[in-house]
Amino acid sequence: MAFKACFLRTTGVDLTPAPYYSEPGITIYLGDAREIARYLTYDLVITDPPYGISHPTAYKARGRSKLASCRDYPPVAGDGAPFDPAPWIDRPSVLFGANYFADRLPSASGWLVWDKQRPHTLDQATAELAWTNFVKGVRVFRHLWHGCMRASREPLVHPTQKPTALMQWVLGLKWTPPGVVLDPFMGSGSTLKAAKLEGREAIGVEMSEAYCEAAAKALSALDVERT
Repeated sequence: MAFKACFLRTTGVDLTPAPYYSEPGITIYLGDAREIARYLTYDLVITDPPYGISHPTAYKARGRSKLASCRDYPPVAGDGAPFDPAPWIDRPSVLFGANYFADRLPSASGWLVWDKQRPHTLDQATAELAWTNFVKGVRVFRHLWHGCMRASREPLVHPTQKPTALMQWVLGLKWTPPGVVLDPFMGSGSTLKAAKLEGREAIGVEMSEAYCEAAAKALSALDVERT
């Protein structure tokens, strides 16, 4: 399959984003979501943004090289600066990692908890939190995700990858509104894969072409797996 790199075409004073990859109901853009989102129509945001913590992604250097699934990844784009959630919360939203930037978010009673079912190790979180402005109360999803011990066997291609099953769970919550899903920090494409499996329209934006390609290949592979 040939994937075309995203570019911005100038027409007068307007910039029109060209998809990196598209199929019925699913579109990927390569670039900065803060710029591209201005030209998109969407109803719901589900994303795992850069937290602004300069998360170390050289896992081998962190002493985890004995793990079979351990590898080094490039730094997460934008993770070296504080994350601004303001552009993404003007409509129904789910923002993972929001405990790192909760001081920049409105208070909310709806939080999602992903219990990774990990042992209590020194340097790895046993759960992750997501802020939401539409879910009522705290909801917990339990899904093992610990190195090579994972409840779902999808290959790891991103340092902060979320399981597709987690994003399917979010989409399946009774409070999750209908419409087009946007993941402005797409990463490995878990949100888009979940949307495709659930029959939802979705748009992903990602600054790394390597991750755009990985997500496009994973989406295409879903068609093969279904045959």
